[in-house]
Amino acid sequence: MGWNSPRLAAAGGAGRCSFRPRGWRSPPVTWQRAPERGGAGSGGGGAEFGGATSGLGASPRLLPPSSAGPGPAAPRPSLPFPSPEGGLGGAMSDLGDWFRSIPLITRYWFAGSIAVPLVGKLGLVSPVYLFLWPDAFINRFQIWRPITATFFFPVGPGTGFLYLVNLYFLYQYSSRLETGAFDGRPADYMFMLLFNWICIVITGLAMDMQLLMIPLIMSVLYVWAQLNREMIVSFWFGTRFKACYLPWVILGFNYIIGGSVINELIGNLVGHLYFFLMFKYPMDLGGRNFLSTPQFLYRWLPNRRGGVSGFGVPPASMRRAAEDQQGGGRHNWGQGFRLA
Repeated sequence: MGWNSPRLAAAGGAGRCSFRPRGWRSPPVTWQRAPERGGAGSGGGGAEFGGATSGLGASPRLLPPSSAGPGPAAPRPSLPFPSPEGGLGGAMSDLGDWFRSIPLITRYWFAGSIAVPLVGKLGLVSPVYLFLWPDAFINRFQIWRPITATFFFPVGPGTGFLYLVNLYFLYQYSSRLETGAFDGRPADYMFMLLFNWICIVITGLAMDMQLLMIPLIMSVLYVWAQLNREMIVSFWFGTRFKACYLPWVILGFNYIIGGSVINELIGNLVGHLYFFLMFKYPMDLGGRNFLSTPQFLYRWLPNRRGGVSGFGVPPASMRRAAEDQQGGGRHNWGQGFRLA
């Protein structure tokens, strides 16, 4: 039997076609685009026919071209990691924004207090070279030890919680002090840190103290507490008291979790020495001003205006004295008289 060219015709909806040879009287065989795997009406296997079922047995899956265009695209597989628009990428961006929002001096101090213990923990540098040992510093001229001992802390199962608590105190109260009483005066804040650090290093060499992180943090916390002594602060378990008692409460708290108060006590005494010589004695008692910020710090860290304050400021008498000392106050033009 001869076959002529088949006659194609649309049958049904989009994606369906039929062909019928001339002289063929059986119902036309209709091919239909196979549905997506797992979709409704997918059935079992083979092609799906409209009108009649082919008697040719199991046939391969037929997918002829469709005039209605390709079907819906398969869903994209989900990635096993977050996309850059969110998830890990967004978290890293938020972490970077938070880190850049930390005040300048506190930012470097905070970063160093994380980097140096991490270097010692990973074994990149032996912790033996990070402690403050008087013999190694004086006799062997290992002059880096006072600096590394200020940032280093031996983090382990028994000291990890104490380290995190003091790292929180560093970030919290150093940021408050730098953006509060010393707002716009980074040179004065740096001088306070240097004065406290030198006093702590001398005390550490005399008392064979190997770590200086906690004393320096406590000295800064003590100065903040004295400049905001009437502020009500909240501590753990809902306790509330004036800020002037905070250093001594933390001393007792660290004694409970750490078993020693020498570091905290030295930090409080050094902070009191700075506060007394810089604020209390010259301003409240009318004594001589023994401390003043060196000029090279002002050239390195010039004062700036327009900072945001909000964490407490020193009394008005302290602010006026500080402005007069820096030459930033108003000039006294004398008392005015009304012209007749």
